[in-house]
Amino acid sequence: MKIRSKIPVISNGFLYKKYYKSKLFGSDLYIRERILKINSFDYKNNASLVYTKIIDFGCYYLYMQSIVDIKKIAKIEKDEFIDLCDSLEYLDEIKFVHGDLNRKNIIYTKYGFRIVDYEPSINQVIDGINKLMVTPPYISNIDLNNKCITVRTDKIGFYYFVLRVNKHLTSDDVVMLSRNRDHYSFIKMNELEFENISYRDILYLAYEHMCF
Repeated sequence: MKIRSKIPVISNGFLYKKYYKSKLFGSDLYIRERILKINSFDYKNNASLVYTKIIDFGCYYLYMQSIVDIKKIAKIEKDEFIDLCDSLEYLDEIKFVHGDLNRKNIIYTKYGFRIVDYEPSINQVIDGINKLMVTPPYISNIDLNNKCITVRTDKIGFYYFVLRVNKHLTSDDVVMLSRNRDHYSFIKMNELEFENISYRDILYLAYEHMCF
């Protein structure tokens, strides 16, 4: 099986990607600790996590993740987000920041939501440029200014994800957010307050927002 850098290959129920170490930005300790957390996720007690293994092959890491089957999203009840909230709380507890929580990385399946794409480093070198592996505008302004992604970005991303899959965040809203980065107009609190509330509370806030 031939795998090129960052170009996924699907085989035997797994998605494979190759990450060259020279393209991962960050200290060796940071990357090793992040990979150790990914390889040690508690899948038994966190239903929204997808089995993932990252193997060290010297000059590169081989990333393998179980394939999940996508189910078309229709009407979603609030309770369907609970397992996802609990899995995100678990990631916060072990100090693991996903960094890119949005519709392409939270997959709806017949078993509920599943989180995919756990990057070995949130900072990577792409086309010779150091980039944060995030999707604007779902990023904390504080993190963006500090060039360091934290749980603030994960919580903001989750909030917008709930709005988006329920069709309460339009394409025009996304364009506007990309221009003005005004999260306050949607979350109604500053980012430092927002990072201290739980994912379940963020879920309830998002549904309150949808009632207006």
